Amino acid sequence: MGMKKLRILAAWIMSFHWFSLGIIIPVMTLFVLEKGLSLAQVGIAFAAYGTATVLLELPTGGLADTLGRKKVYIYSLLFQITGAAVILFVSSLPALILCFAFQGISRSLSSGTMDAHFIDEFYRIDREVNLQKEMARIGTFIPLGLGLGSLLGGFLPMIAAQWTAVGVLENQYSFNYIIYIAALIIQLISTSLLVHEKRPEGVESGLAAGFRKVPEVVGTSVKYGLGHPVLLLLLLATFAWGFSISGLEQLWQPQVRSLGGEETGSWIYGLLTTGYFLAASAGSLVSIPFCRLFGDRYPLALFISRTLMGTLYFVLAFQTGLFPFAFFYFSLFLFNGVQSSPESSLFNESVPSEKRSTLLSFSSLFLQGGGIAGSIVLASLADRFSIGRSWIAASVVITLSAALYLLIPYFKSKHAGGLNSEF
Repeated sequence: MGMKKLRILAAWIMSFHWFSLGIIIPVMTLFVLEKGLSLAQVGIAFAAYGTATVLLELPTGGLADTLGRKKVYIYSLLFQITGAAVILFVSSLPALILCFAFQGISRSLSSGTMDAHFIDEFYRIDREVNLQKEMARIGTFIPLGLGLGSLLGGFLPMIAAQWTAVGVLENQYSFNYIIYIAALIIQLISTSLLVHEKRPEGVESGLAAGFRKVPEVVGTSVKYGLGHPVLLLLLLATFAWGFSISGLEQLWQPQVRSLGGEETGSWIYGLLTTGYFLAASAGSLVSIPFCRLFGDRYPLALFISRTLMGTLYFVLAFQTGLFPFAFFYFSLFLFNGVQSSPESSLFNESVPSEKRSTLLSFSSLFLQGGGIAGSIVLASLADRFSIGRSWIAASVVITLSAALYLLIPYFKSKHAGGLNSEF
């Protein structure tokens, strides 16, 4: 397969994955609130998702490195479909926690699979490939997929309102989950037919053999990640991002409803979700000239973009109108999108191919660990004080974490044996 075809395939598989998720993102919190949960209980349910992900993140990443990335990704879709189907019929907190745990299992299985597969394919075609530019190009389509899915997700409850009125659906957000399941089935079929993975010769590919090798792969990969100073700094920055962004993802919907009133139409949630993913897509495109502005010194570019993101997060907490809220919300995600490809490039250039899935899962573990802490702490702050105060705390954490990137050039040069600093 040539580079152009690989780009198209990677963009399709990865963007449609997130398009599917986008269908439920605009209404996820509202869907659970409609089932009778409080904000604090929503935080517990979201934390269950993160906990399941964290517990299985490394073993499933190791499984992907041994069993095969495509095969493990297919398993993740099956768990995702099951969790989404069950959540339609339950309403108690324990049952919802179980459904979110199923989604967490799916997330742990999918992380470090298709992205690791396509990164290795890029390197297989061209060992000197500029990974930052390739990831920026693909990263442009992923938020677009999320945005289109979210736009659809915002309008689906309006379509389903009449069915809810006659008792066909439990609430107007249930229809989102039905369409979500259909999209996941399409993704499963597309991946099965279009993605071809070549496993290294001599590597056992059976399920039992894969599980036998997981402890060794996980052990050596974790030791490598924690012992590599650049990777460790990136992992800590990822934890801080997960902590802070969980408060935004979990609480923006009730905040918008508070700003717009109870009569706020569901379309506004879809529009805002689409807007922030389009902003992230624009940020991914902007990342190429943005990094060039700093001489492709990725740590400096990341420090500036994350500091700006944290500042915008702080300003967002004080907004009292929908229009200024939307402006700062989109601006925040623009700079969030700028960070994705340079951070991915720094991470993957420090990772050997045979450990890539496991170490990407290790990164996702830090992300989910931060997300669990953020889900509980920030939701509790919002419940006790206000959503605005919760976001102020999150903005402080993410702004302070920007300083971690400034340490990368020193440790990178030291790790390389005394090369000159990037600065």
